[in-house]
Amino acid sequence: KIAPALAAGCTVVLKPAPDTPWTGLALGRLAAEHTDLPPGVLNVVTAKDKTIGEVLTTSPDVDMISFTGSTAVGRRIMEAGAATIKRIFLELGGKSAHIVLDDVDDIATASAAAAFGICTHGGQGCATSTRLLLPRSRYQEGLDAVAAMVASMPYGDPQEPGNLTGPIVNRAQLERMDAMVKQGIADGAKVVVGGGIATQFEKGFYFQPTVLADVDNSMAIARDEIFGPVLCVIPYEDDDDAVRIANDSIFGLSGGVSSADRERALKVARRIRTGTMSVNGGLWYGADVPFGGYKQSGLGREMGVAGFEEYLELKTLATPAD
Repeated sequence: KIAPALAAGCTVVLKPAPDTPWTGLALGRLAAEHTDLPPGVLNVVTAKDKTIGEVLTTSPDVDMISFTGSTAVGRRIMEAGAATIKRIFLELGGKSAHIVLDDVDDIATASAAAAFGICTHGGQGCATSTRLLLPRSRYQEGLDAVAAMVASMPYGDPQEPGNLTGPIVNRAQLERMDAMVKQGIADGAKVVVGGGIATQFEKGFYFQPTVLADVDNSMAIARDEIFGPVLCVIPYEDDDDAVRIANDSIFGLSGGVSSADRERALKVARRIRTGTMSVNGGLWYGADVPFGGYKQSGLGREMGVAGFEEYLELKTLATPAD
């Protein structure tokens, strides 16, 4: 967010999330000590008090708000910014689906992205594919493969290079996640791997990498963003059914499709209402690639030319003809 804003000639107030202030402060220190930015061009404000955010979103001196976070907070920012008709960029929640089509040669490889994704940085990623859609004709085969992968994922202290996933940000989120999984089980989901809070660690908030099978897309566990290492596995009948399930969500941030037939995969991917889609393992995330969501996953795009243009206003100057 900062680089395109500065490149467009804007001054910036960076407000890190209240639970994770240190990276923002470190960035501010780097800018102050190792760049020639004039004082006041880049400002870092950390605060636990929610009224600080309200000041930024309601102030007439702020022309734009660029926010990454939960959909609930995004709604509140839109409300607060409406009074001054601010330009708003929102990158919000997701419940992305990875669809494995029935013609894949190796269903384990096709499912690997979803299995690995939920274990990356504790599953605390908005664009992570947390719904895995498997064809009913190969459901058990795919479920066994993804369960074996997740069960083998080492987790623990993130400073240990052998661990592939680390802790949850705080106790409140850990307990929220545990309650959501328990509700999913009560609704009929089956625990295949994990399923609860990890108790073997003396320090930190850890949740077991978890695979829930036999999930119905109507369950809360399949509709609400968990933001942790939990994968919901959902069976589908055919391509149309897979598209229906993937699109049956208030979110539309990302997802993926795997198929032995590239054109078939592209045909399905084009029907999914999300901002980004990985086709057969294609990597969509990059500094030159616009990123953002459909529906309640947000407004606008960041990165790439589209992301730079979020920080610009069009202006027309008319002079008399010569």
